[in-house]
Amino acid sequence: MGEGLKRGELGIFTAIVFAIGNMVGAGVFVLSGLVIDTAGPSAVLSYIICGILVTFSGLSYAVLASIYPEDGGGYLFTKRLLGPLPGFIAGWAMYISLTIAGAFVLLGFGIYANLLFGTSWDPRLFALGGLVAISLLNMRGISEAGKLETGLVVAKVAILSVLVAAGFVHINSSAFVPFFPAGTGGMLAGISMVFFAYIGFQVVALMGGEIKESSRNVPLAILAAIGIVALIYTGVIIALLSAHLPAYGETSVFEAGKIFFGSIGASVIALGALFSTLSSANANVIGASRITMEMASERQIAAGFARLVHGQPANSILFGTILAGVLIIYGNLDFVVSLTNVTTLVTMALVNASAFILIRKTHLVPPEKTYFRIPLGVLIPFLGCVSCIAMLATLNAGVIGIGCLVLIAGLLLYFLEDSPEGERIRNQIDTRLGRIIR
Repeated sequence: MGEGLKRGELGIFTAIVFAIGNMVGAGVFVLSGLVIDTAGPSAVLSYIICGILVTFSGLSYAVLASIYPEDGGGYLFTKRLLGPLPGFIAGWAMYISLTIAGAFVLLGFGIYANLLFGTSWDPRLFALGGLVAISLLNMRGISEAGKLETGLVVAKVAILSVLVAAGFVHINSSAFVPFFPAGTGGMLAGISMVFFAYIGFQVVALMGGEIKESSRNVPLAILAAIGIVALIYTGVIIALLSAHLPAYGETSVFEAGKIFFGSIGASVIALGALFSTLSSANANVIGASRITMEMASERQIAAGFARLVHGQPANSILFGTILAGVLIIYGNLDFVVSLTNVTTLVTMALVNASAFILIRKTHLVPPEKTYFRIPLGVLIPFLGCVSCIAMLATLNAGVIGIGCLVLIAGLLLYFLEDSPEGERIRNQIDTRLGRIIR
């Protein structure tokens, strides 16, 4: 069994990098143009308001992560405070949402691969190739994956920063008139669309056990990542509006780059999109693998599902690869985003409920424990839970139904009896997670 990453090896900078890597992907390069097409210039407000709503949940994650700093994130928090079955639902929903989100960003990878290479291949072919490459990389262990993640994030943030700077140089008031071409309804629809772009902050909480001084650094990394990404998203929207494109869609960032920097600049933007989507997909696979290891350790899924190869849960990575591949082949961006939102909103609502209970029942926290205290007490997790339910209500009823069926299907794993070999595998997982073997 490979050693993978040592416990507590990641610093706060790397933790922030992982979160940004997961958040700044297709949510910028593909989704931003689609949101402008829906909301017009009020897309700026869609990103800002959604960022504020997500911050409520981010604060709930922060307080819980400071008390439960192990791997597992929202799954672990929910299981500790709401019980085994709600915990399983939260964990399975997180695993599925990260997998589905990976399919979306890899479809974005396929779109921008065509733009970079000047080809007209089916984007799904590039997406499937990227999926296989990322999955094989993660089979080798998180250390190699983490090195790739840092390099890709630095490259894409640098490229987007240049685009944003160009947008501010060319900004003028006419780009924002009319501000609500589709009314406030368009702006509200935009909020539902861009929620997907913010959910990557959860990766930090998922990897809490591998971050130095996690009780302090995990909350700081969550809030820093949400703030940085909100600035990047807003800046990109302003840049796209400043480019005065004749129409907005999934390739608008590339078209804006062509206007500001010419064909060479547009190619650099496309290259940045490839970096961005690959790093985001990579972070999704890493986060999903953490979830299944934690759930197997907690005896909530059969240990064989998280069987370790080179220190990584090979079977869960393989299953996630197959599921993401099916969604890529299906190839409908709107459906994939909406399904991701359903599963993520379920998890985040449960996490906010957990934070609400914890704040109300302070006796659950050891008196000597130093933890992240959020302002306004239970109001923040209450607002976080309400915002999740409200956004869930805006989604298509059919997609909500499919999302619920996926979550219910996961209960088969919850009730599945473990194999005789399960205890040996679980001991390996506990060792990998740095725990005392049960």
